[in-house]
Amino acid sequence: MQRPLSPTQEKVYLRLRDHVARTGVTPDLADMAREMKIHYVSLKQHLEALADKGWLTFESRGRGRSPVLELPAAATGVPILGSIPAGPLSEAIEHAEAYLPLPGMQLGGFALRVSGNSMADLIQDGDVVLLDKRPTQRSGEICAVRIGEDDVTLKYLDRMDGKFVSLRPHNPDYETMTYPASEIEVEGVYRGLLRGFVVDSLAQYD
Repeated sequence: MQRPLSPTQEKVYLRLRDHVARTGVTPDLADMAREMKIHYVSLKQHLEALADKGWLTFESRGRGRSPVLELPAAATGVPILGSIPAGPLSEAIEHAEAYLPLPGMQLGGFALRVSGNSMADLIQDGDVVLLDKRPTQRSGEICAVRIGEDDVTLKYLDRMDGKFVSLRPHNPDYETMTYPASEIEVEGVYRGLLRGFVVDSLAQYD
């Protein structure tokens, strides 16, 4: 169980987390101490406190050698939040089943397993799609959208006249659906996908 952090410990943790999320590796501690304008010994003491409070693992390797640091997968990984239909609308499952170590994905990004073939052959049943938690920047982006309270689907989102939007499939066997814009909430905007054994080889479980 993670215990609360002091303001300085939180600052150290956030700097460490953001560096790992951006680069995929922990920073050089001497560089980190210099950038944060704190003494190297003080930085190590803060990291030891973070480990003691359950926020990371810290393994000392003796005098003159940098310690081994490791953040839990949930800290920097992209969470797979269950499944999203790409066909008939149904309720999405929202629980983090695993995490994907993908440096460069913005914090707040997430992944969903696709169920259905309305976006085929671009996005297949069983693919894991990566999404950024942000507003759409233009009409025609692929989005995970919530319709009303519970229904979530993956479609092209086409803005019409400001009052209505259409949710357009990639598969021509499915119909384009039109809704009042007030009933649509964009949960995430498509960034890419992972397919097949790649997902299982990357997935980390806490």
